[in-house]
Amino acid sequence: MKAVRIVVAFSLLWCLSSGFSQTISKPKRNQLSNEVLPTIEAITEKCARASGGREAWAKLSTQVISGTVELTSPPLTGKMEIFAKAPNRSVHTFSLANGRFEEKAGFDGNIAWKRDSQKGLRQLQGSELEDAKIEAVFDTDVRLREVYPDMKVVGRTKIAGEDAYAVLTHEPGNKKITFYFDAKTGLRIAEDSERPDGDGKVEKTNIAFEDYRRVDGIQIPFRLRITSASVSLVVNVLEVHHNVALDDSVFAMPSGDHSAVASDSAAQPVEAVDEGEIQTNVYTNRFYAMRYEFPDGWVVHGDETKKRVMELGKKLVAGDDPTRRAAYEVAEKHTQTLLSVFRYPLGTPVDYNPMIEIVSEDVGFAPGIRTGNDYLQNVLKGLKSSSLTAEVEGDPVAQEAGGLQFYRLHIILHIKDKLVHEAFWSTIIKGHALDFVLAARSPEDRDLLEKTMTTLRFQE
Repeated sequence: MKAVRIVVAFSLLWCLSSGFSQTISKPKRNQLSNEVLPTIEAITEKCARASGGREAWAKLSTQVISGTVELTSPPLTGKMEIFAKAPNRSVHTFSLANGRFEEKAGFDGNIAWKRDSQKGLRQLQGSELEDAKIEAVFDTDVRLREVYPDMKVVGRTKIAGEDAYAVLTHEPGNKKITFYFDAKTGLRIAEDSERPDGDGKVEKTNIAFEDYRRVDGIQIPFRLRITSASVSLVVNVLEVHHNVALDDSVFAMPSGDHSAVASDSAAQPVEAVDEGEIQTNVYTNRFYAMRYEFPDGWVVHGDETKKRVMELGKKLVAGDDPTRRAAYEVAEKHTQTLLSVFRYPLGTPVDYNPMIEIVSEDVGFAPGIRTGNDYLQNVLKGLKSSSLTAEVEGDPVAQEAGGLQFYRLHIILHIKDKLVHEAFWSTIIKGHALDFVLAARSPEDRDLLEKTMTTLRFQE
């Protein structure tokens, strides 16, 4: 089993940004040196020997790993368990927040599948299937040239102060990987990967493999540090057992009727947040079963304006920091602007144009966000790490609106030489944060906007 198999158990965590801009420090990689380098054959053979050697791996038929997961932002802890069987079967389970969020995924040698608390059970296809095949290889460290035939030595560098050789390779889905092999020991001690997401933007992930220990003749990293633009987590291995009896049914898809299970090309329908409808100054939304009246005579702006407002928000929050921009872009994928209305048409030469926005964000992947207060606390954390200058007027306060409990937060933004007084109202419905953002030039005008929250109604 290759060390990186432990990482596959956290495929859904790459986007766990909680929807808020964060600054996550990435491991530094020194400049590559193109001095005379060893051949790829020499590097992979040294890695095979360092991992325990072919004879040691040949004595193992199964592997069971258990451990813990620690996320730094949002702060969550969980458990993980991985079962693997030679030559190419694996299944993993991980859970967060005392089991409120769980994922289980496996490959039985033919079919790859995944089940989680958001999308239910589905059969994997395309690049996800090919990824699962690679991750399920039991003894990758002694079969690197077979698993990654395009491996190429690209330089020498320093990883955590140790000399290392950088080796470039690729995986399905246009994923580019750089493995780092300790020049002294031969072990893989780090990995950088780049892969385009669904929108064609590049997602980058850094992994450090630490605390190698010998178990039954092979080397296992007992600590992994995983960092991307939106999440930072530590995996701690607690126990490793080999040659445990594992029936093939352990790796099989939970449902025997594969045709009834969603695949990537035919996913089970999931209730989506609709854009809602507007009649005069009344906004309604079926997903939230809500009705809201904004001030009469205000101007409703369409999709292009919503995009411009989101882009402006990205610029204000992230500035020129590429890490913050990447985190913001991850959050955008989970966020939907339902309503955007202004006192005057955009472009009107006024000192300030008051605004009301209704925003929906899918927070089902973040089980620690259960109330509007949880959501706003994360907003505050994001503000502290952003490039904005903001004054927070106290803690979030519980407020009733439409018969539901919201939490309200007052913030004063310093934008150039102007002050913007904003009120955030937030609640959680169906795994989504429903947020009202009311922005004005003065506290008095903001208070007037907040009175519109008395018009909010939810159907039972």
